[in-house]
Amino acid sequence: MVGLSNNKIQKYDVGQIPSIPHVLLKLIEACHKVDVSFEELSDIIKKDAGLCARIIAVANSAAYAQWNDVKDFNRLLVVLGLNTIKTIAITTAVHQFFSQFNADMGRWVGGFWRHSLSCAYAAKLLARLTGYEPADEAYLAGLLHQVGQLVFLKKEPDQYPELLFDAATDQELTRLERELFGASGNEVGAQLIYDWDPDSMLGDAVLYQREPAEAVLDAPRLVRLINFAHKLSNRSGLNEELLHEAGLLFDLSQPVIEDLRLEVRSGVAKAAEGLGINLDPDAEPGQDFCADGEEVRLELARKVREFALLDGVEQHLSGSAELDDVLLASLQDLKILFGLPHGICFLTDPDAGILQPKANSCSRSEQVAEFQLQLKPGRSVVADASLNRKLSSSFDPDFADRLSVVDKQLIKLLDSEGMLCIPLCTGPEDVGVLITGLAAVDMQRIQQQSELMLCFSEAVARTLHQRQRLTRGRDEALAQERELKQNQIRKLVHEANNPLAIIKNYLQVLSVRLGSESGVQNQLSILSDEIERVADIILRMRDISPQSEISRGAVDINELLRDLLEIFRVSHFTTREIKTDMRLDGSMPAVLTNRNSLKQILTNLIKNAVEAMSGGGILTVASRDRVNIDGAQYIELILADSGPGIPAEMLDNVFRPVKSGKGGAHSGLGLTIVKNLISDINGSISCRNRREGGAEFTIHLPRNLE
Repeated sequence: MVGLSNNKIQKYDVGQIPSIPHVLLKLIEACHKVDVSFEELSDIIKKDAGLCARIIAVANSAAYAQWNDVKDFNRLLVVLGLNTIKTIAITTAVHQFFSQFNADMGRWVGGFWRHSLSCAYAAKLLARLTGYEPADEAYLAGLLHQVGQLVFLKKEPDQYPELLFDAATDQELTRLERELFGASGNEVGAQLIYDWDPDSMLGDAVLYQREPAEAVLDAPRLVRLINFAHKLSNRSGLNEELLHEAGLLFDLSQPVIEDLRLEVRSGVAKAAEGLGINLDPDAEPGQDFCADGEEVRLELARKVREFALLDGVEQHLSGSAELDDVLLASLQDLKILFGLPHGICFLTDPDAGILQPKANSCSRSEQVAEFQLQLKPGRSVVADASLNRKLSSSFDPDFADRLSVVDKQLIKLLDSEGMLCIPLCTGPEDVGVLITGLAAVDMQRIQQQSELMLCFSEAVARTLHQRQRLTRGRDEALAQERELKQNQIRKLVHEANNPLAIIKNYLQVLSVRLGSESGVQNQLSILSDEIERVADIILRMRDISPQSEISRGAVDINELLRDLLEIFRVSHFTTREIKTDMRLDGSMPAVLTNRNSLKQILTNLIKNAVEAMSGGGILTVASRDRVNIDGAQYIELILADSGPGIPAEMLDNVFRPVKSGKGGAHSGLGLTIVKNLISDINGSISCRNRREGGAEFTIHLPRNLE
């Protein structure tokens, strides 16, 4: 449980230990899955001694010194994090590719892999049989027990296999290794583990694996487990000496050992099958499967290339600050990675149940905005791709004969023979769909790249989802900030109005006391008017819209009127027996104005009309296009009620902040707000009492179309 004194051991770089490419392939693929768990990564890594050794070596570095007390391998992976594990996998694959083995060395590496995995399975099964609780620790010790020999094989790929052939026993192998390298494979492997966990028995278990059974009879159980598992994993078969050691160390009978050996072989075969390795159970040492065959090397190189490109794409996307920039970057990357030039990015609106186009690289981009696709099965290839979370194309047999009109229109917009629909999903979130033009001749190429394309779509979806969350969070923060400011303004307005009201009342008292002297009364009247003007300015501060800077645009006023009247019909008109008489000019175009301000103006006027007709009545709403006033074109809006009208004494001051004549809890400031908002949008408002009864308000708005 202490380090070895032989300083020569320190010169060997465990970071260069060869790994099985099949395991690297699985690990690289897993690292690029969105929902990969550390348990899944651990299961893959613990099938290769080289990868385990690298993980431990990185954990020993100064960067992770604060985590030196973490000795559980699975927890160690969590500490290192997904990005570090991914980096280890990629760099190992690159090293492997540029320092390929010859066929003989590849077979030796394959043999070491089989033996290490066999020892790991044997150690774990023995641990369970003998009641050793941390069975995973026994597995890890078994997997790493030959890591020192892998270092030697990497350092001397020609000499070391000859040495392995020449050594008839473990003791002779130890002697020959010390002569050639200055240390045995056991000592090099043990030192790696001592560096990581000097207080564990793991290092001792690796160090004493070749000792005779009689030498470890009183050693801790883990040392005995690895000692016997190492010997059991050799392919010489069961013999009297091995059975004797099983009884001596653990009191296990021959049938138990035979069953154990069969279970180990079955476990290794199953692991190999899962990795795509074809094992020959009867292969002699040095004649195993080649761990570095041409086919698997090329596949590993392809994976490294693809995922290096994908990492570049993720960096490109993450460098885009705004959502729109991410959308455009994803379309650019689609072209760079897959050679697909024209694309449209639809984002999901879960509340409305639709897909909306948000970015495109089409030549007729202005037409794309008109497409809003229902998220319902069978309505379009695009919707089905999103609902099924599956790559889909217009050439698929399920769609080829039943393309909808919208599918055909999109294909035409993409200027292509067909289209490919790429769902953008990350975890449980359905972010949207990327669609791109596709020719029939490209189908086979795209199918071969489907795995990379799905990883690309996950990267895009993940980045988009993050940007959407950031945007929502920012909008919510801005809304809260605006609301806070509005509340502060309302409070200040309230506080300012109190002294103004006192001053105005005091002026009235002075006016009475000073009598009818015209000069003084005239001055008091001027002061009173100025105070009212100050009050009016303060009230306008209260009514500033927090979103006024972003709400200007083309407004269909007729549609806005219909929407408001429908809202009031449900909430007010029906219960108060108020009917509406709409006389809207259907030829009136949308005009450029502030929608929020206009909506508040109309809402206040309709509210006033409702309150004026407490016993029921008729609300007349009219619009008229092209009203000429002093040579300028205006839109005219009229709202008239059938109530009692405005008292004659109030008509002159109807848009000033005086007490309302409607009664109830109304503040009396609604029409003042209306006047101020009308002024803000460069309009005008007038009012009169109609002969037939009721009040009529007329609004004129500039007819701005562009």
